[in-house]
Amino acid sequence: MGNQTRATDLPDLGARNEIVADNIRATQVLYTAAMLEELKVFQVVDRLTQLFQHGLLPINRRSTGSSLYKYFKEAPLRLSETERRNLYASAVGAPGGVEGVAVNREFNDLWLRFVSRVATLNRQNEVETSGSETKELALRRAARDLAQNLSLHGAGMALYAAVDLQQQIVFAVKLLSDPEITAAYGTRDMWQVVDQVATIDLGGAANTHSYRTMATSGATIISWLAANTAKLHNKNTRFPLVKIRKSVATRPRQSEVLKVATRPTDADLVNACEQWLAVSGLSDEQIENFAKPRPEARTSTAR
Repeated sequence: MGNQTRATDLPDLGARNEIVADNIRATQVLYTAAMLEELKVFQVVDRLTQLFQHGLLPINRRSTGSSLYKYFKEAPLRLSETERRNLYASAVGAPGGVEGVAVNREFNDLWLRFVSRVATLNRQNEVETSGSETKELALRRAARDLAQNLSLHGAGMALYAAVDLQQQIVFAVKLLSDPEITAAYGTRDMWQVVDQVATIDLGGAANTHSYRTMATSGATIISWLAANTAKLHNKNTRFPLVKIRKSVATRPRQSEVLKVATRPTDADLVNACEQWLAVSGLSDEQIENFAKPRPEARTSTAR
């Protein structure tokens, strides 16, 4: 009897439906990294480091050379591309994980439901005084389901890996924006450097505008969820979850590399949803279908 498990020792199964802001912020980093992975940003940095190692990259500034050497020396401590892609698959359902990885298969549907719901309400120009309770409940369900899913899949290893990946992203942006690097390739900004190196050495460039837009707008959407966990827990529908103000998607300015607000406003959320959908390839009919209220909220299942 001494080894008998007490009721108080059992795991809290209800915790699966908790919404933890830090976990959601971890998935924000992983989502951004997944988009940058498609752009081959990390591969480009590795290629530049390789060129520098072999004396094929004209670098004169000591600070730039020191950064590249430090990056080269720390290679064994960084996540490999396979490990990164496994994390993306596990956290946000991105394709590319190896066989056996527990993929977050619910993410895509939950994501499209929430983003489409916000955008549809915006296009209908429904301010908080005119929205029906059914529509408000549908939006809250979509937001909560997505937040719960991200919170669940942003826990554990993902939470710690996100810290390292954030540092890697910061380094990549700084290096690729370095005046010596842009001058070496005759480009104006980091995105042109990425395109050139990917085209010359990595088998071709991806659609920079689409993935860059999805990276920044997607990160803003997830950041909004993390910043509004209290509102997501509150089931009172007297006040709208999102104050819809008619907004038209604006293209990110060239000067904004990866600008994501720490505490996005409702207007930031609406614009981010419109931006994301504008490059998603979804038709208006598909968006409307995803936005339709469903009878029951979905919950995340075990991985």
